[in-house]
Amino acid sequence: MKHQLSSLICIALVLGGCGGSHSTSHTKSSSSMAISSMMAASSNTAMMSSIATVSSQMANSSMAATTELKYSITVTNLTAGQPFSPLTYSFHYSGFSPFTIGMPATIGLEKIAESGANDDFLAAAMANPDVVLADHAAGLTLPGETKMLSVNLNSEMANINQLRFSVVSMLANTNDGFSGVNSIAIGELAVGESLTINAMSYDAGTEMNSESQATIPGPAGGGESFAARDDMVNHVTMHPGVVTRDDGKMDSTLTQMHRWDNPVARIVITRLTP
Repeated sequence: MKHQLSSLICIALVLGGCGGSHSTSHTKSSSSMAISSMMAASSNTAMMSSIATVSSQMANSSMAATTELKYSITVTNLTAGQPFSPLTYSFHYSGFSPFTIGMPATIGLEKIAESGANDDFLAAAMANPDVVLADHAAGLTLPGETKMLSVNLNSEMANINQLRFSVVSMLANTNDGFSGVNSIAIGELAVGESLTINAMSYDAGTEMNSESQATIPGPAGGGESFAARDDMVNHVTMHPGVVTRDDGKMDSTLTQMHRWDNPVARIVITRLTP
């Protein structure tokens, strides 16, 4: 009799514990939690499937609303003898930056600055969740030429004011020189409003500025386009300029026409009606 009474008391305690846990626990359900629970207790499969469905519906209903944006971008090459490699641009939020002065260049930026190749840069950009759109223009932007782009994109309405624009391009008749702008705030531009930025010249710090024919990939040299890092600096700086053969550097393939003053490019961003 004692044994039976003890068993009844244990069952009552277990049932009471389960009931108490059920009435006081309000853990938020998610698809991953539902899957985990189903694996742990196959007898509750139907109930867990229902929870997963509700969770998925809640997630879909809470997705941020987006809006369509349209911008025109013009980039004018202000140099006399430095073609720009295909303009590589991105629309993004603060979690992405194409370069930072004083910090080492990424592999993607290094390849743009040394050869104009942008595949690695674009792949890394699009893998970043803060990048809304990343792409490149077709062809070179020659000295004195203006390249015009028209871009359509979708941005979360709540984040429009945080939208930024960046663009980078190689100065083709250099070892690892490039120009561009980094994280320009454009989210508060009204329709019809424009923003003009002057772009400076930078040195990627990845290749020595030998100016030799074998190391200049542009029309002034036609040399190699990408090589192992050999610059002692190893971080992005303002470009010191080129010396050239006319200035006494007899092994340089560059001449006075390849020199430049800052700014090297003028960029105009205009928000248009979608």
